[in-house]
Amino acid sequence: MKLRDIEFLDCLDASGARGYFGEGYSYHALVPGLDFTGSTFVAKTTTLEFRVGNMPLKRDLTPRERKPACIVVKPFKGVVLNAVGLSGPGARPLFERGEWQQRSEPFFLSFMPVEKDPGRRLIEVEAFVRLCNRFLPDFRAPVGLQVNLSCPNVGLEAKDFVKESHAVLERLARLEIPLMAKFSVTTSPADVLRIAAHEALDAVCVSNTVPWGKLPERIDWKGLFGSQASPLAKFGGGGMSGKPLLPIVRDWIRDARQLGLEKPINAGGGILRPEDVWTLREAGADSIFLGSIAMLRGWRVRDTIKAAHDCFGKA
Repeated sequence: MKLRDIEFLDCLDASGARGYFGEGYSYHALVPGLDFTGSTFVAKTTTLEFRVGNMPLKRDLTPRERKPACIVVKPFKGVVLNAVGLSGPGARPLFERGEWQQRSEPFFLSFMPVEKDPGRRLIEVEAFVRLCNRFLPDFRAPVGLQVNLSCPNVGLEAKDFVKESHAVLERLARLEIPLMAKFSVTTSPADVLRIAAHEALDAVCVSNTVPWGKLPERIDWKGLFGSQASPLAKFGGGGMSGKPLLPIVRDWIRDARQLGLEKPINAGGGILRPEDVWTLREAGADSIFLGSIAMLRGWRVRDTIKAAHDCFGKA
């Protein structure tokens, strides 16, 4: 997937699938065959300032809890529910570690403004742009930015970002790097089509996790988790990833293409086996990303990445 003459691979990580710097998580070493080689690295989403969130972190930025209380994994049903809430140290400390600067292959940073007030969110974006302009000249590798406009675990609604997305993109355009906006399937293709009309936006990423209880006509929440109440209710409910998302993402892409969305779509959600890549390609995706497969079917990651390169013609 080429954006602004930068060759990103046909398979990307879901933001944070390998942590902030590619360090991964403790369980990765326990999964036979779990190997992200051949996937473009996408860093865990950062906010501008330190954020406690719901997942306490150690000094090395890995989870303090061996089994974080804000994540529920149902491997036999192929779903993950998380309410991590973008726990993290903030953007400046991450830049100052110098690890992103040493990467040698093209990759993506990921950022989300989280202030409750729309005006203050734009101030966050402007401050993040200033930070980037200070540190990006020292990066060895080309870098893009994935702007998260849909995380369900920060107390904001997707509709809040629809209204201000052009203002956000106007500010991020000053970075002069590839920009990819990440949405949930709960944001309508029509809304994304209007957002994608902004000349600064290079690609669209779909889907982020689905907030608890949304799309009940397509997601059997009680059947998957045993209750109409979220097991993560104390954290706000959480967002789901995994198997039920695949047909929803497929249909979203088809609808978006029929409406006239022409910009590249990086698609993911529910990809748990190599064959699933073709489902999204046939719907109109230009590349895919992998996230919850690492927790649910980690031994299939390597073959699924290979399927992505075969599917999109870059073996």
